[in-house]
Amino acid sequence: MELKRDLVKYIRDKAKSKYKKGCECEICGDTVKLDFHHYNSLTRLLDKWVKENNVERYLVMEWREEFIDEHDAELYEYTATLCHKHHLQLHSIYGKDPLLSTATKQERWVRIQREKHGLV
Repeated sequence: MELKRDLVKYIRDKAKSKYKKGCECEICGDTVKLDFHHYNSLTRLLDKWVKENNVERYLVMEWREEFIDEHDAELYEYTATLCHKHHLQLHSIYGKDPLLSTATKQERWVRIQREKHGLV
């Protein structure tokens, strides 16, 4: 059976109501055009979990709660609110779909940029 949308969108639909998006960019303090960034790529986390658990992708509605529960920290804590400019800049460095192994580096990059902007 074919899904009508990307698999990750089914997860985001369910998870996004609990996202704790801030009201300003964590780097520059801007308050417009804000994006919610997961340090651990949701797509990569999901692909890894699907493979490790040998679940059928088309049954996403049956197992998405389990995925969300198991990845609570990655979905809701290891995140950043960034203005669109800084979000694009982060992805220009780490790629459109960053490797999971870069999560700590991304977090450090945000911290360094924040210090450069005087928002310590």
